[in-house]
Amino acid sequence: MASAICPPFDVISPDELRDLYARSPLNAVRIEAADVSLGDRYEQATKTLREWRGDGTLALDDSESYYVYRQTFEHGGKTYSRTILFARLRLMPWEAGEVLPHEQTFGGPKEDRLKLLHAIRMNTSPIYLLYRDAAAGISGGLREVMAATPEAVFTSPDGQSHAVWQVEDAGAVAELRAAFAGETLFIADGHHRYETALGYRDEVKLAAGSWTGEEPENFVMVALTAADDPGLLVLPIHRVTNVPTPTTDALHRMDELFEQNREDAAITVVSAEGSVGLAVKDRAGVDALLPQDRTAEWRVLDYSIANHVVLQHCLGVSAEKMRDYSVVWFAEDAEQARAEVRSAKATYAVLMRPVSVERVLELAEAGERMPQKSTFFYPKVPTGIVFNVLEE
Repeated sequence: MASAICPPFDVISPDELRDLYARSPLNAVRIEAADVSLGDRYEQATKTLREWRGDGTLALDDSESYYVYRQTFEHGGKTYSRTILFARLRLMPWEAGEVLPHEQTFGGPKEDRLKLLHAIRMNTSPIYLLYRDAAAGISGGLREVMAATPEAVFTSPDGQSHAVWQVEDAGAVAELRAAFAGETLFIADGHHRYETALGYRDEVKLAAGSWTGEEPENFVMVALTAADDPGLLVLPIHRVTNVPTPTTDALHRMDELFEQNREDAAITVVSAEGSVGLAVKDRAGVDALLPQDRTAEWRVLDYSIANHVVLQHCLGVSAEKMRDYSVVWFAEDAEQARAEVRSAKATYAVLMRPVSVERVLELAEAGERMPQKSTFFYPKVPTGIVFNVLEE
């Protein structure tokens, strides 16, 4: 298992792709994000899946099961351990209010994932969801499961520890299903995958003519964690840009709206001349630069201010260039963002603070979506522990 898992498709760099291929001929990346230099990605995935199912590398479980997964990792000198439940989720449209998004998404990854679904008819990487579990009934049931001996225990090359339990007892399966019946679910990571699954379901439904709602395409694989899990870690995502605005101009615009270098600075702007911490000084002036059709809660969000006020107004990035990754891009590590400014690859880095889990859930319940790349639920849920085959 240590050599078989991989990160989800959207965080695999070209160097990591080569490493994963070299790690094992059975690594899940060969289905999740096949190397385009070796041929058509989707044809490769189809061929590989056919081979793995044919030779027994992958086998369908013969019982209806949930899978409990414990992921233990280190960050910032601390050890964290989070509990995840792998399951199938009945697909519901956003307007039903049972599954809520928290972040804006754009088109590219959806197209890729839809092509992969058409090719292999299988969910490879799960959508990561949060739930509140106010009565703690779910957490108690999962603790009982994890008191038993795991089906698999392994350590991956990145030092993370993994343990997996299969829940196939019919009574335990029924209890977990019932416990989730009243839960609102929040997408932490995988908005593209959820929207792709909805689109794919609608295509199949339209072609089928008759539809019961129990068809496999009406479900998607998810990984669920309680919002109060002590191992749930949300990191910030920083903005980096190569916009050529002179520092003196940018500082002048910032000075009109923000107090600089206060201890509670919410946003830090890094340039070749140094770093400036920003805290809002002119609330009305900042608010006037934000979309007025958004809620007051959204307009005071650090990431909204960073995108619309700092990047666009102060640094001079035009609205149309905000989606151009050659002009504005993202870094999950603050030191990496600073290094890109020092090396002159970028002119500015905009460093952010993390958003609390509760803030994410509150905005989602209010019907708001945070700006793209506002949260990084660390680490990613691995691909390759379980798959969900979309067939009868």
